[in-house]
Amino acid sequence: MKKFIAMIMAVLMAAACFAACGNTGNQEAKKTLTCGVTVFENMNEQDADGNWIGFESEFAIEVGKILGMDVKFQVIDWSQKYNEVNSGAIDCIWNGFTANSSDNGVKRSDLVDFSYGYMLNQQCIVVKQDRVAEFADETALKGKTACVEGGSAGEAYATSVTDADKVAKATAQINAFPEVKSGAVDFAVVDILLAKNICGQGDYADLAIVEAIELESEIYAIGFKKGSDLTAKVNAAIKQLEENGKLAEIAQKYGFENVLKVSETIE
Repeated sequence: MKKFIAMIMAVLMAAACFAACGNTGNQEAKKTLTCGVTVFENMNEQDADGNWIGFESEFAIEVGKILGMDVKFQVIDWSQKYNEVNSGAIDCIWNGFTANSSDNGVKRSDLVDFSYGYMLNQQCIVVKQDRVAEFADETALKGKTACVEGGSAGEAYATSVTDADKVAKATAQINAFPEVKSGAVDFAVVDILLAKNICGQGDYADLAIVEAIELESEIYAIGFKKGSDLTAKVNAAIKQLEENGKLAEIAQKYGFENVLKVSETIE
């Protein structure tokens, strides 16, 4: 009988240990905030040592400090962002994510829960400098070939102004610029905050933003899986960073102080 009781106790202790280990693992997992990103100059990019820098990266790291979470950046295929966040592969989509837009006719706010908005943006048309005069208005885009980031607000716009079969999809916005430069496409539709850092400089000195075609303003926000309790926690952290001036400090560091705008509504 004593042996039997001893065996039972051993089994119970092992089970308790296993459960405790499992709980510890879950707690540890919750201490990491995995942000889905693409390479976006001055927003999310890596320095020579592999450290993530840029406005979005530093913003996320500061939010992580407030929440007591380590921040991890995971490069994703932007067209798969909803699958990534819904599967749990990432905790949020944090990469110049336009909140007041749609994908395939469905409002993005119906697909994910958004944080407070924090930055103004708009899409823009990028072409080769010597072709700017060809694009006097939106009608000039009809029938032209385009390159966009798959699943982006730029894709939604491009397919509305030219033939859908003439819109090439890149895995990241940054990859649209070489397509325009090489002449593979006539134009690209990208975030203006990115385009202003790229066009007219270095390898892309021969590219320009088409000023004659001005698109509607947008607002960036962070996307979370529907029902995630992280949304409210991150919102509280955003307000704290706004009030203590840290968010403005990061924006100024990367030249975004004029487009920083924290808003509790995104419509």
